[in-house]
Amino acid sequence: MTAKPIPLKRDEAFGIVPIYRQPDGDRILLIQHHSGHWGFPKGHPDPGETAIATARREFEEETGIADYEPIADRAFVEHYRFKRDGGSVEKTVTYFPAWVHSTDVICQAQEIRSFAWLPFEEAVHRVTYEPSRQVLRQVQDYLQTLNSI
Repeated sequence: MTAKPIPLKRDEAFGIVPIYRQPDGDRILLIQHHSGHWGFPKGHPDPGETAIATARREFEEETGIADYEPIADRAFVEHYRFKRDGGSVEKTVTYFPAWVHSTDVICQAQEIRSFAWLPFEEAVHRVTYEPSRQVLRQVQDYLQTLNSI
């Protein structure tokens, strides 16, 4: 008797790449999840919720920040696979960059262990997973095109 193949599950989440403008260079907010890895605020949609609405809700819940402006017409996507319950999960996370107007963070204790506002290069080194690093580099490239206009 042959074992049945375990189907590939798909998972989708949405988040924010928070950017705080400073004269000496932008700062990026990274959060440390309880599992230990560093990345961006993100989460799953509620039924009927749009991508940007999910990203906004999760960002506000996880960080307590309400004073920000998402760049809703520009998104960056990461894809990765991981194992869960004996099967593979293919995850897609869509991130929207956002201009944040306050660095006051109130971490959602159930989800977040710590946070840091970092310059781009430090943030790239702190982010745990390569797909998130690629998103951050893409955001940086995008912001440089905005600055050159």
